[in-house]
Amino acid sequence: MKSILMVLLGFLISTYASANTNLFNEVVMNSIHDSGFNGSIVIGKQGAVIYQKYIGYSDKKNTDKLTVNHIFSPGSVGKEFTTVTIMQLVEQGRLSYSDKITKYLDWLPEEAEKVTVEHILTHTSGLPKIKWKRNINTADAVEQIKNSQLSFAPGEGYLYSNLNVVLRALIVEKVSGDSYSNYLKNSVFDVADMKSSYQQLTESDVSDFKVYGDYPTYLLGTTIYVTPVDLLKFENALWSGTLIQVDELKRVLDGERLSGKTNHAYFDFGKFYKDSQGKLVSWEHDGSNPNHHTLKFHDFISDYTIVIMSSDGNKETLYKIRDNLKSLIINKS
Repeated sequence: MKSILMVLLGFLISTYASANTNLFNEVVMNSIHDSGFNGSIVIGKQGAVIYQKYIGYSDKKNTDKLTVNHIFSPGSVGKEFTTVTIMQLVEQGRLSYSDKITKYLDWLPEEAEKVTVEHILTHTSGLPKIKWKRNINTADAVEQIKNSQLSFAPGEGYLYSNLNVVLRALIVEKVSGDSYSNYLKNSVFDVADMKSSYQQLTESDVSDFKVYGDYPTYLLGTTIYVTPVDLLKFENALWSGTLIQVDELKRVLDGERLSGKTNHAYFDFGKFYKDSQGKLVSWEHDGSNPNHHTLKFHDFISDYTIVIMSSDGNKETLYKIRDNLKSLIINKS
């Protein structure tokens, strides 16, 4: 009976998608008019892809047209992967949010003795911003951490720093006994069926499908590339409980008080919105690197997910596409 229901659901979603493709196309094309948009738009409903649009090229010379196989840097959205891998290890009882990070990394500066796992998940560790340079790698970031001074006492302030993200990946390696790349692939990408996503570690470790326009870095937990479809699969896996417990995911959205941003998630998951009764209505996360831009939006009332990734450097276009698609979806729901 279950398989028959799944087949029926798939048929209904497919029929719905076919009936709405023209409407989605019209909204997308009107949204990007004269914007120079170069990127991909994917819409999912109830876990299934119902719309895909690939506009522009993957290379600087505009000869290789974008396809479903092309990968972008998700920027800050990719930090969700390090958050999830830490949360998985906590669920397994292999570490605790209250653990001092010096328990796992013995080379940290003396000031870091009071920094906990929770602090690096919430950007409240006091670590300074990363000093970017072309081709920066994990060893460079480690040296920055070793020679850094905390901007404030752990837990007493908020400062968004990619050094926290690198530390998460290094702690995953220490606790799991595996490279972060392998752990991420085995425990996140493979579980969520993300077939095209990967962590780049060296200049030579580059995919033929990487879209032009990112900044060259090779940092654990940060230099990650995904397709929009894979990012949709990740979103589906998060909220189906496949990767982590949904109740725990909801719990770590609340409680943030130091960033000064409305509805800012406590852990590194972007921002969220609730109704007057406290019910989760939607969440979204955006990211940049530097001409690659990503926007992941999930409406829980209609169970739609919109993933937009671009490489033209114009982030505002993504919000315009999202807003116009939201209006269409809400009117049809």
